[in-house]
Amino acid sequence: MSYVQDWQAVQEKIRTEAWAKTVYDTLVETTEWWVTHYADDPRRITGWGHNYFCEACGSRIDFEREAPHVNSCGSCGHVNKGARFDQAWNYLYRDEAHKHVFYAGVLYQLTGDERYPAYIRSVLSFYCDHYEQLQVDVPAGYVGKIAGINLCDAVGMIWLLQGMEMIKETFSTAELQHYKSHLFNPQVELLEKLCKSIHNITCWMKAAVGMTGMFFGDSSYVERALEGPFGLLQQLQQGVTAEGFWYEGSFHYHFYCVEPFTYFLLFARMYEVTCNGMEEIVKRMYVFPAELVFDNGVFPNPNDGWPNIALTHYAGQYEYANRLFPDPAFEYALSRSYGAYYRQTMAYGGMIENSPEGWVQRLLFGKGEYAGEEMLRVTTNYPASQICSLRAGKTALFMKYGLNTRSHAHPDVMNIELFDADYLWSHDISSNGYGSFLFLEWQRKTIAHNTVVVDGVDQVYSERGMIEQFEPERNRIRAKAKEVYPGVDYARDIQLQEGCISDTFEVITADEHQTDWLFHCQGRMETAFETQPCSPIGSEFGYQHLMNLRVCTTSDSWSIRWIMGERTLTLRMEGCIGTDVYVFEGYEDTTAKKRSGVLVRRQGCGAAYRAVYTIE
Repeated sequence: MSYVQDWQAVQEKIRTEAWAKTVYDTLVETTEWWVTHYADDPRRITGWGHNYFCEACGSRIDFEREAPHVNSCGSCGHVNKGARFDQAWNYLYRDEAHKHVFYAGVLYQLTGDERYPAYIRSVLSFYCDHYEQLQVDVPAGYVGKIAGINLCDAVGMIWLLQGMEMIKETFSTAELQHYKSHLFNPQVELLEKLCKSIHNITCWMKAAVGMTGMFFGDSSYVERALEGPFGLLQQLQQGVTAEGFWYEGSFHYHFYCVEPFTYFLLFARMYEVTCNGMEEIVKRMYVFPAELVFDNGVFPNPNDGWPNIALTHYAGQYEYANRLFPDPAFEYALSRSYGAYYRQTMAYGGMIENSPEGWVQRLLFGKGEYAGEEMLRVTTNYPASQICSLRAGKTALFMKYGLNTRSHAHPDVMNIELFDADYLWSHDISSNGYGSFLFLEWQRKTIAHNTVVVDGVDQVYSERGMIEQFEPERNRIRAKAKEVYPGVDYARDIQLQEGCISDTFEVITADEHQTDWLFHCQGRMETAFETQPCSPIGSEFGYQHLMNLRVCTTSDSWSIRWIMGERTLTLRMEGCIGTDVYVFEGYEDTTAKKRSGVLVRRQGCGAAYRAVYTIE
């Protein structure tokens, strides 16, 4: 079995299908730059990619491959200066160089142009010649050698190996031995020493080790990758829930984790390596997200991960999955990944991660039309994954009611996201770069989510939730979480009908506390009650970022609505003595993007917030 089964079929796609010709032309254009201009320098110190976010507005800085260390923000124009930005640029340069090794290999197979193998050799020779000189400046515990952190070293190795696979017949035995002894062997030893946990980073490192073994014919590396307490088999058995969700509870990290397994399995097919049941789990990991995605192709987005993620961002992975183990769920996912379903991703400047036509994976494995039949996606509770999806017609609600780990978790138990009729009314903004002030001060704070804050501080909850009632035929769930704060339990009871949600949120405690119920929503906000400007109601835990704050004090029931396009979402809440209703604006993934919200404050020994949302 070869990487691509029929290269002539790929060439035929380019000749006859417009989307394939567009992808091919873009692939040639971006790869030509690297073939012509590649010039690395061993004096460059590589840093942490999460530092490449504007210090002024929080936007990801555009990587300009032809302008080292300019670091100008395309959103606000601010020029970001300093070593941390320059070192992040250095990492991005090598990251793109690695990916273009793969692209160059693809183009060699399609064109036979010897300049593409020459580029691949130049990248490999740079690392072999200067390996001992290379320096990184990254957080302790994540130290790599060639691309900053150890994770990025592993990712880079996998791209290099895939590109090398494309031109393997052009290498002499001496060349292969040189690359193995001067680059891949030391990288394997570096990464192996760091594989000490069930974690997405370890998955990439182990996959890189195993793919190195397969490519170079070193069975000891393959065994080290697969076996042992932190080998790939244990990563899947311990790290994937019974339903097929990566235990860190983030859709971004779910896809990021399953990606190296996908490349590993393709190599295993090619090199006839037995993987002891790995394929079944990996296939389930691709089916699972297709069951939960909203009808417009956008994912719920709990916990850490890039903001605004959608099927289109992972289309390349679904093309690989459909190549390895075809499934109707993958056809559905791919039918909602291209064309009208396309959504811009945060791709770096010179490298096209996705486009309305797709990218190199579709060129190699995909086709012009996908079956796209509607999947039967119904109200389902996923207790091992601590999430639930309620569905009725065009309305869908996603709830996170517990945690399997604190790794990459946000303090937002009982958070909900709401979709109806092609509108994502209320979504989890997730997070952007971990070095961004928005991540530290807003996105990872309880207040930025649709849950309850007690006494103005973040939740401390770190346990699994409990399901007290689940009635799928009525689209109803009642979930409970104990000790969300010391001595404070939560219970949330939600029932869904198409266009209507009833929601009761109980704060259960014997002591007196201040409780703040929150709902963030897209669209133009209109209130059915008078509000007055007010002073800030907090200076930390995200409260300092509530903007245009206004308040109404009432004991009566009240309502508020948001208008998007021709649709209106109305929130009605049952009255309670001494309620302060605050309306505000809050950030999303950058300071340029804002949405409105409502914060309902009460004081007492517990609280019961009874709300109804209707969408018309």
